Amino acid sequence: MRKTYKIGEVASILGVSTDTIRYYEKMGIVYSKKDPSNGYRYFTSADIYALLDVLFYRSMDIPVEEVRNIMCSYQHQDVRKLLEEKERQVQAKIQEQQALLSRIRATIEDYRILDESLDVFQVRPMPPMILFHESPADNQAYFNNMIEQENQNPAQAVGSLIESGFIATRNADGWEMTRLFTAALLSENQKGQFPENGRLVNVPKAVYTVLRSPWGIRMERMLAPVLDYAAGQGLAVKDEIFGLWIFTDYTQPRPLDYVALYLPVE
Repeated sequence: MRKTYKIGEVASILGVSTDTIRYYEKMGIVYSKKDPSNGYRYFTSADIYALLDVLFYRSMDIPVEEVRNIMCSYQHQDVRKLLEEKERQVQAKIQEQQALLSRIRATIEDYRILDESLDVFQVRPMPPMILFHESPADNQAYFNNMIEQENQNPAQAVGSLIESGFIATRNADGWEMTRLFTAALLSENQKGQFPENGRLVNVPKAVYTVLRSPWGIRMERMLAPVLDYAAGQGLAVKDEIFGLWIFTDYTQPRPLDYVALYLPVE
């Protein structure tokens, strides 16, 4: 059995580069020996076993500095504590990635709904929603709600998905956007479970559609198609309309908002 190996041979055995091995040497994790007869540096079988352990711990994303501690001073109890902390970090990262995956899937679903429901009118229940951060309709409130949606996601408390939207109300001059909100959409098994700082909205009957709305047009003009549909069906529209923003098309001279609308009716 061979007793010594050159660095290139070790790299070939382990499937890593010679630079990687030299880096671990530089970091004080492994050491090569010098053959006094020819001046070449070499590694022993024990060094290769040690490098296998180094690669094992690095495969678990243990920092190089901690791997050095494992190889030089840690007992198994120390390594266990290190791995337990790493486990907590990985679990947190998994949860973050699962939340990201949920957001991606929800956005894909929103865009599918956009294609299916654009300018199509239906009478159906509005999904139960918890409204958060209701505020007067102005730009600052809109920015605040969008930042809240991105960074804090109150729906995590109920395991639901987040939307941003508005409420339009009827006054003497017609319809006007009066309030903005962030909303958590509840699934069937979550009804009745929501945080105290949210307001549950549950509308049993509404006219639903998705409409395009160029920036700057009056609310009356945006709502006209769905209001005309409700009137044609003999439906009485209540004094609040709920809108959820789906997508903004910035390729147009005037950007277009695609908005899902729910008109509570009776």
